[in-house]
Amino acid sequence: MKDLQGKTALVTGGATGIGKALARELAQAGMTVTIASTNAGRLDAAAAELRGDGLEIFPAVCDVADRDAVEALARALEARHGPLDLLCANAGVTTFGPFVDHRSGDWDWVTDVVFKGVANCVQAFYPGMVARKSGHIMLTGSQTALAPDWVLQHGPYIAAKAAVHALAFSLRPEAAEHGVGVTLFVPAATETDVEKGQRSRQQRYGEALQGEVKLRADAPPPLADYPFFLSAADAAARAIQGIRDNAAIVVTHAGMKPLVADWFDRVLAAYDAAAAFPDRAS
Repeated sequence: MKDLQGKTALVTGGATGIGKALARELAQAGMTVTIASTNAGRLDAAAAELRGDGLEIFPAVCDVADRDAVEALARALEARHGPLDLLCANAGVTTFGPFVDHRSGDWDWVTDVVFKGVANCVQAFYPGMVARKSGHIMLTGSQTALAPDWVLQHGPYIAAKAAVHALAFSLRPEAAEHGVGVTLFVPAATETDVEKGQRSRQQRYGEALQGEVKLRADAPPPLADYPFFLSAADAAARAIQGIRDNAAIVVTHAGMKPLVADWFDRVLAAYDAAAAFPDRAS
């Protein structure tokens, strides 16, 4: 999607962090942008901030984990702004703590928002893009899902983000047949409010799990000569360039390459081990 001017976009998780930065960049590029979140107060504050900079932003309260709410949002956006050109499925929440301490409500909350929320958005907006033979979908993944045993005590989030990665890669070839682009955006350490997601946890999921994450002690370190933390604005700029280029995957941190190489080296070693296993059929 080279030309963003005059087109429409939806950014879920758009009230804070990377989502708000994406909304700013897209609006500055001339798009009509809707930001969605579960919290009306934070949405209104973000919209007021961005409108104060002269940008056209529309807030919409929506729980992406609620399929009916997402479908209602899709109908409302089309009635107000016309067909959606760009979907940024960016909303995310997380828990912290050992797997053994997680309860069913913790798993349900994270998977409902992080994976099912993305699937709900794709299901609501992708068919219209296919019918029009145009559009772009950007799914926000996570560096942790590309090195899933690097960050520990972050389990449901990593598992759900890995599913988002698989969805993006499996969707892209089909979408291309219909003129629709798909980009997987993989941020690493970035200024974001995902760790504050517990404040939006609905009562149906029970009390929030309290804990912390830690790093695998023997993991290879990120490259020391590369900035570890990025601003949300810098991360968003990289994502949007990927959208313009119809990139299959956009990462934010070149310095994380050793962690990914370590993970895939271990995967490939398992295939070498399989090749060495005796062939019982012979």
